[in-house]
Amino acid sequence: MTVELYHGEPGSNSLKVLQAIHEKGVRFDSHYINLSKFEQHEPEFLKINPAGQVPVLVHDGRVVTESTIINEYIDRAFDGPPLRPSDPYDEAQMRIWTKFVDDVFRPSLSYLAWHRVIPGLASRLPEGEFEKRLERIPLKEKRDKWSLAASGGFSSRELETWRHQLKESIDRLENGLDGREWLVAGSFSLADIAMFSMAIGVPMSYPELMNNQRTPNAIGWIARMRARPGVAAALAMPNRNAA
Repeated sequence: MTVELYHGEPGSNSLKVLQAIHEKGVRFDSHYINLSKFEQHEPEFLKINPAGQVPVLVHDGRVVTESTIINEYIDRAFDGPPLRPSDPYDEAQMRIWTKFVDDVFRPSLSYLAWHRVIPGLASRLPEGEFEKRLERIPLKEKRDKWSLAASGGFSSRELETWRHQLKESIDRLENGLDGREWLVAGSFSLADIAMFSMAIGVPMSYPELMNNQRTPNAIGWIARMRARPGVAAALAMPNRNAA
């Protein structure tokens, strides 16, 4: 059995899958894709995932994409501690959390980060290089997003909507942890993995939204997550920002 994982640094969707595969105890070959160098758009990687996105799991030659789906696949396909509740209702609650991450939490964080980071990244490239890299992005939606972010084209209304959604996400996490150690049925699950992959950077990037006074439940939960061996192993994976 061969298991290969193509991933970026341990953050966002890549961190989501790195947590699951380490918590499950699956041995795998790590292929680090440097997103800041646009390696996800290189021809060799596009042969694996034509969408040009990480993470990607390859299990015995079969390719699985989309982080939430990858995590459910990992839990079903491999032996190890269960990452989903056994009760159907509790599993449904878990999936509501993971869907919320995909539909609300991750997009709000992503667009706000692009608004802050991409203009500077584009300006540091040699003249014409950013446009060349745009041409290699296979999905038009992604090309448009990169181009708009680089030009500072997000409207104030869009930015305010994303800030509101981010606050909503943090408040939902805080309330979901009221009186609980974990988000679903008192047990660690893919819901915690998904939310943590986005929430981990919020105390530093948005301290007004997540701090000991405003969100004590979430802060304590982040500490419990970091203490888990599988999560710690995921966070120790290659990270270009740690250099």
